[in-house]
Amino acid sequence: MSGRSRSHKVSRIVLSIVSALLIVAMAAALAVYRPIEWNADVVTASSSRTSHMVSPRQVETYCPARMTIADTDEYGDSEYQASNGDVASSSRYAAFGSVLRSSVSSMGSDGDSSVLSMQRGDSDDAVFMAAGNVDDGSRLQESRLSSAVDGTGSASSVMSWATKGDVKGVSAASCVTPELEQRFLVSGTKTGMTQQLVVANPSTKATSVDIKIWGAGKSGALALSTGATLVVGAGKETVMNLAAAASDQDALYVAVSSDDTPVAAVGRTAAMDGFTSKGSEYTVPNNTMSTTLAVAGLSAGDSASLYLFSKADAEITVSWTDGKGSKQAKQQSIEANRASVIDLGSVPKSATGLSIVADHPVSASAKITVSADGGQADFALFNAMEPLSVSAIAVPDKADATIGIVNVSSKQQTSTLTFYDDDGEPVGHRDIDVPAGASTVVKLSDVNKGNVAAVRLADSSSSMVCGMRVGQQDVSRAKLAGLSIVGAVDLREAREEVRANHDMTIVR
Repeated sequence: MSGRSRSHKVSRIVLSIVSALLIVAMAAALAVYRPIEWNADVVTASSSRTSHMVSPRQVETYCPARMTIADTDEYGDSEYQASNGDVASSSRYAAFGSVLRSSVSSMGSDGDSSVLSMQRGDSDDAVFMAAGNVDDGSRLQESRLSSAVDGTGSASSVMSWATKGDVKGVSAASCVTPELEQRFLVSGTKTGMTQQLVVANPSTKATSVDIKIWGAGKSGALALSTGATLVVGAGKETVMNLAAAASDQDALYVAVSSDDTPVAAVGRTAAMDGFTSKGSEYTVPNNTMSTTLAVAGLSAGDSASLYLFSKADAEITVSWTDGKGSKQAKQQSIEANRASVIDLGSVPKSATGLSIVADHPVSASAKITVSADGGQADFALFNAMEPLSVSAIAVPDKADATIGIVNVSSKQQTSTLTFYDDDGEPVGHRDIDVPAGASTVVKLSDVNKGNVAAVRLADSSSSMVCGMRVGQQDVSRAKLAGLSIVGAVDLREAREEVRANHDMTIVR
C-alpha cells in the first residue's frame, strides 16, 4: 500500500471518530438544554381570574301541607286522644314579572297529575295567579322566566285553620325555595311543645341531610339524642322530631345542610297546656344575619318575645315602632353560638312593629301570642327581616289580612304598594310615606272591596320591611284566638358569581 493510501485511510478514521464524538456531544447537550423562552414558541403563563354572574331562569318553591300534629294514633279513651279537629287549608300562588309560565303540582308527582295551571291577567301589568289548598299534601310551584331581573319571581303562601281539636287557631307561611343550606330559629322544646322538622327533596336524586342544633342552655352545638343525619328520597319528605332530638330547651337554632341536592325545610310547631290548645305555627328558613332587622305586623295587646342567634357575642337594642317613630324597649347582651330569648312583654298601644339593632350580625325571629276566653291561645312565629328593594306577599284564599311596614332608616321614606286581585290584575297603587324609624299598617279590606290576592312592595331606598298579619273568619266567629304573620318574599334578581382561574402553564 502506498503512503498516499495509508494517509487517506488514517484521515477517514480520524474524521469518523471526530464525527462520532460530535454526535455524542450534541445529544448530551440536547438532553440538558432548554431553549430560551423568547427564542421558542411557548404559551405565556397566566394566572388571571375571571368571574361571571349567572341567574336562574327556572324558579321552584315548596308549599307545605296543612298543619297537623305528630300523634293522632287511636289509643285509650277517645276523650284524651290527640286530634287535628276540623283543620282546613287554603293556598295562593303568584308569579310576578318576566314569567313565561307557572304551574303547581303535588309533591312527588310525575308532573302529569294533580297539576294546577296558573293563569295570567289580560293587562300588561298582570301577574300569574291561582288559588287552591294543601289538604291532601304539599305542593311544588315551578315558574319559567323569560328573563331574570328585579321584580321577577314567585311569592306564594299557605294557611291552615281550625276551630276544634289541638291546632285551633291560624297557621300560615310563605312557600320555600329549595337550597343546600337552611337555618331556623325555633321556639323551644319545653313541656307541651311539639316541634317537627319537615325536609322535602323535590329533585329526582336522593340526598343525605345533616342536622346541627344549638340550644339555649349553653354555647356550642348540642349532641342530638336521635342522630344528626336524615336520608330524604327523591320526591319525598322526611320528618324529624326536634323535641326528641334536643329536649327541654327554651329556644333552638337549627341548621339543615344537604350533601347532594337542594332541599326545602319547614318547621311545624304546636303548643298544649294539658288539654288546652296554645296555638300552632309553621316555621320557615331564616338565613338572614344582619346588624339591622325589623318585624312588621304587630298589634296592641300582643305578647311578644324575640329569639336570637349570633356567631359572636353581641349587644342587642330592641325598639317598638309606631306611626311617629321608635321607642327603646330593651337592651340586652347575647352570647355567641347560643340561642337566646328576650321577653318583651305586651305590645304598647300604638306600636305596629319592632326594630332590632346589633353591634354584630344576628339572626332573629319573633313570637307574637294572642289569647282568648277559656285559656285558648294562638301564636305567630316569624322571621325578622332586612329591608328589600322589591318584594311581594301572596294572600291565602279566605284570609283576613293587614300589611305592616317598618322604616328602619333615619329619614322619612316612601314606598309603593301595588295590589292584585284573584285574576292577577292590578287593582290599585298606594304610595306609603313612613317617618324615620316608624311603622304603619294598611288594611286590605279597604282595598278593592277586600278582593286582594297579592301585594307587591317597591322601595327604591331599600329601607322598608314588610309583613302580613293573617286571621280567618271561621276562627274569629268561634271567638277563638287566631294569628299568623307572613314575611314578604324577596323579588330581587337571584345572582350567583361563578369564578374561574386561567392558568395556561398546564399546557407547557
